[in-house]
Amino acid sequence: MPGRRPKVPARAAPPALVRRRVVGVTFHAVAALMVVGCSTVPTSTVTADERKPDEVVSAPSSAGSVSSEVLLKVLVAEFAARRGELSVALDNYLAVARETGEAAAAERAVRIAVFARDETRGLEAAELWVEVAPGSTDARQVLAALQLRAGKEEAATEGLIALVPRLEADTPGQAFARISDLLARERDKAAALRVMERVVAGHEEDAAALFAFGNLLARSGELARASEVLERVIALDPDLHQAVVLLARIRQREGDTAGALDALAKALERRPDDKSIRMTYARLLVDAKRFEEAREQFERLSRDDPSNKDVKYALGLLMLQTNRPAEAKAYFEVLTDDPDRRDAAWYYLGQIAEVAKDPATAMEHYRRVDRGEHRLNAQVRLAALLADSGEVDRARSLLQGLRGDNSQESVRLVRAEAEILVRHEQLEAAMGVYDAALLEMPSSTDLLYARAMLAEKLGRLEVLERDLRDILSREPNNADALNALGYTLADRTDRVEEAYELVKRALELKPDDHYVIDSMGWVLYRLGRHQEALEHLRRAMAISPDAEIAAHLGEVLWVLGEREEARSVWETALKSTPEDKKLLEVKRRFGL
Repeated sequence: MPGRRPKVPARAAPPALVRRRVVGVTFHAVAALMVVGCSTVPTSTVTADERKPDEVVSAPSSAGSVSSEVLLKVLVAEFAARRGELSVALDNYLAVARETGEAAAAERAVRIAVFARDETRGLEAAELWVEVAPGSTDARQVLAALQLRAGKEEAATEGLIALVPRLEADTPGQAFARISDLLARERDKAAALRVMERVVAGHEEDAAALFAFGNLLARSGELARASEVLERVIALDPDLHQAVVLLARIRQREGDTAGALDALAKALERRPDDKSIRMTYARLLVDAKRFEEAREQFERLSRDDPSNKDVKYALGLLMLQTNRPAEAKAYFEVLTDDPDRRDAAWYYLGQIAEVAKDPATAMEHYRRVDRGEHRLNAQVRLAALLADSGEVDRARSLLQGLRGDNSQESVRLVRAEAEILVRHEQLEAAMGVYDAALLEMPSSTDLLYARAMLAEKLGRLEVLERDLRDILSREPNNADALNALGYTLADRTDRVEEAYELVKRALELKPDDHYVIDSMGWVLYRLGRHQEALEHLRRAMAISPDAEIAAHLGEVLWVLGEREEARSVWETALKSTPEDKKLLEVKRRFGL
């Protein structure tokens, strides 16, 4: 019961006070029975956690007398919550809280209101919760959040300022961090920042307070201001590694990777044993493609803490990235016993086996990946290897038996099945796969584009044009569709002027894409503008020495009389792709 025990004899106590004591027991007992078996949710998550009300447990039950009136309200509230009649549940819990002064009833009302997105009554319930439980820091945090959502910025600010010493007493050194976390959940980022700035006002020499503000600025996307605040924090406390790490990450996001690395290197000189700083430093070195330096940092982390699985995982990935499969394999094999990393480890071991031309071992590893982010990729690779071993039907059955967790994954499975069929020269069957999938997902850009590319192989240009124009009707700036349609019209029809306009739009959207540049070169060639075509094709070839670009460039050179250079371009390309059909066909056309 809130408040202290009355000093008068029980029979002389005010009727309302006696009633509160009795129904406090009633609420706990009934609500606990109604939601038995559910998990406890921390009160402080009310502002952000909009779980179903019946997922929340009230205080443990107690024995005692029961008021039938309050008992009925609690029962009605709980049954209403279970039926989704949240307004009824809220009415009854507010009534119980007002009548009894029971904090648990007020808290339950707040949770129901937040879940129902009824922030007006949620604020009413939160105010009541603070009234009946004035010492609860959780109640005061919830009230401040709901006040902010209601536009009562001044009240929220005053409440949080008053809350700082209470939070500091509960968790020394963490008061401002807790308020920052609370405000970070709010939709109105600008209002949250204004409140936080006023909360930390007067604490300009407190590194923890300023770091909490800087952290909120960073989480709100105010990176320039966050950098300024964090630099001040580091000046006050150079050993506050969280500030050093956050500032480095901000600099990286702003494109200043060199500055981020320099700051971390200096921090490591001061704190060589700080694992958090060293881990961030190593990861940024990877992002900067300074792989050898990154390896040295990760290996030191591994020596300092041989049991750290995250470091071993990072080293495994780094070894793969630097083409050291044997060393990568050793790290991933260790991780197959770790429940959190096991599936990723088996997936990468499968990749290593594929590179080693050991498909049987690769398939064995992929079969072990049955959950997590690599599950789908592993099953797709398993299906591809089955098909390559001659078991195309089994590969298709495997893919058809999988279910994507979302539309993107479903599209991936369809494309994987069709691509297996294309690779094994079953083009009509692949077209059937796309046709069936597009009946269920008619607006899928990925599937329409894939079917269009297959239609080109089958010579069905009307299907290609229909699908690409379908995409463009909804996505007029889809550069890939513009480019594909323009290139095909130039290459396979006499509609070259129309093709030029399409590819021109694609090039405006993707000026540095070598495929689009190649398309423009080919369209210009078909228009008879050979010198302009040559400029574009040389540029495309410089970006990516692709076999098809080489075929186009060689042809334009040949027509312009630069035959030795044309032969050189073709022969160089054939060394890496000796079976390329376009290269062989263009040489045949010119009698070579």
